[in-house]
Amino acid sequence: MRIVASSVIARNILSEAFASLRGRRLQVALSSFGIATGIAAVVLLVAIVSGMHRYAIEQFSSVGGDIIRVTANTFERNARDPRGFPVTLQPSDMETVLRTVNHYDAALAENFGQGIIRTAKRTSQDASIRGITSQGFDVRDVHLERGRFILESEYEMGTRVAVLGADIAQDLFADEAPIGQTIFMGQWPYQVIGVLGWVGDPNAGDSSQEDRSIFIPFRACAATFRGSESAGSFYFRLKDPDNSARAITDTRAILEGLRKQRGETSGSFNIVSNIERMAEMNLVLNAIKMVVGLVGGIGLFVGAVGVANVLLVSVRERRAEIGTRRAVGATRRAIFAGFLIEALAMTMTGGVVGIAVAWGLTKIALFIPSVPAGARPHISLVTAISALAILTAVGLVAGVWPARRAAAVFPAEALRAD
Repeated sequence: MRIVASSVIARNILSEAFASLRGRRLQVALSSFGIATGIAAVVLLVAIVSGMHRYAIEQFSSVGGDIIRVTANTFERNARDPRGFPVTLQPSDMETVLRTVNHYDAALAENFGQGIIRTAKRTSQDASIRGITSQGFDVRDVHLERGRFILESEYEMGTRVAVLGADIAQDLFADEAPIGQTIFMGQWPYQVIGVLGWVGDPNAGDSSQEDRSIFIPFRACAATFRGSESAGSFYFRLKDPDNSARAITDTRAILEGLRKQRGETSGSFNIVSNIERMAEMNLVLNAIKMVVGLVGGIGLFVGAVGVANVLLVSVRERRAEIGTRRAVGATRRAIFAGFLIEALAMTMTGGVVGIAVAWGLTKIALFIPSVPAGARPHISLVTAISALAILTAVGLVAGVWPARRAAAVFPAEALRAD
C-alpha cells in the first residue's frame, strides 16, 4: 500500500513540475539554450583536443616509443656563413650511424611525396605517400594482411611497387582485389604488391595515419617526387630505451662529422626521443584540456545562474499555489522535489540538445579533406557520460536554492500575501 501511495505522489510531483515548465515555455527555452550552448562548446572543444591528442600519439607511436628521430632544420642559418650549403640527411649517413652506434638494432630513412592517387575507376587526394628503406616495415612494426612486403632488390633498384594502408586500399579498390593492380601517382604507374592490416578501428570510422599511407621504395619516391635521394627523416630503434640520452649524443657527433665532410655549414640536426616528445605533447595537450574545461565551466555556470533565476521568479509568482498545496497536505519534501525536477529537466534538455549539436559538428569535420583522418574530432562514450554527469550536477546546484525557498513557504503567509 505504501509503495502504491509513493508512486502516486511521485507521478503527481512529476506532472506538476512539467505542467509548470509548459506554462513558462519561453523562459525555459532561453535557459535551456544557455545550457545547450555551454555544453556544446565544452564537448566540441574536448573532442577537438582529443582528436589532436590521438593524432599526436599516433604519429609518435606509429614507429614505436623506443625510437630516436632525426630531422634536418634547413631554415636555421649560420651567422658566419648565411649562404652556406644547407644540412641534409643522406641514407648513407643512416647506415654509418647504425654501424657505429651500438645502441641501435634497426633504422629507417623516410621521405614523402604528395599528389593525386588514381586507379582506373577512383581517385584519392589525402593519401600520405612514404618512401622507406629496407627496414621500414620492421621499425614501424606493422603487419601484412594480403600480398607481400617490398623485396630487398626492389629497394635497391627503386622499383615502382607499393604497399597500401588498409583504409586507402578500401578507398581505391572497394570490393576489388588490389594485389596486382596498378595505381598512378601523378603520371607514374606503381604496382600494388601488398595491403597492411588495420591499425585504427574501421568499425568506428577511426583510421590512423598508417591506414591512409602508401609505402614505396625510398629510391622510387626520391625519383618520382624529390629529384634527390636526401631523406626527410631518420628513425633509429633503440635496443634499450634507457640509453636514449647517450645514443642521441653519439648520433649527433657522427652526423656533425659527416656534414662537415660534405661542406654543409647551414642548418642543424633535430634529434629527439619519441618517449620525451610524447611526454611533452601529453603535458601540453592535458593543459589545453584543463583550459577548455575551465572555459566551458564558466559557460555552464552562467547557464546555471539562468536556470536558478527562472526558478526563483517561479517561486515568487507561485507563492499562492505553493501555499494552497501546503494547506491541503503537500509536504516540504514534495515541494522541494518538484522544483528540483524542474531544474534537472531544463539542464538535461539543454544538455542533450548541446551534445547532439556538438556531435553533428564533429560529423561535418569528416567532410573537410584538410583535416587528417586521425585528428578529426570524435566524441567518445566517456565524454558523453561525463557531460551528462556534469549537467546533472549543474541542475542540482541550480535547483537547490530555489527549491529550498519554495519548500520554506508557509501556507498562511502565502495565502495572506496573495
